[in-house]
Amino acid sequence: MLNIGRLGGFKYDLREIIRRSRIDETFAPSFIASIVAKASRISIQDAKIYVKESKDVGKYSDTVSNEICGLLDYYSKYR
Repeated sequence: MLNIGRLGGFKYDLREIIRRSRIDETFAPSFIASIVAKASRISIQDAKIYVKESKDVGKYSDTVSNEICGLLDYYSKYR
């Protein structure tokens, strides 16, 4: 599960990754919200699956996917 106490830092870092990767601005808010919801309510693993599925659709590169998955691991409650 996502560490809710560090949610602000997670969102900030996630936005920075998205900003650097130049992901479409209309897609970014819903993408961030989906990642946060899945990571905080369901599991980190489901959030990673969502990130990888979105990558497969062609929204961003493998590098961005790996950065987001690493960020999810870093901000998880149990590592």
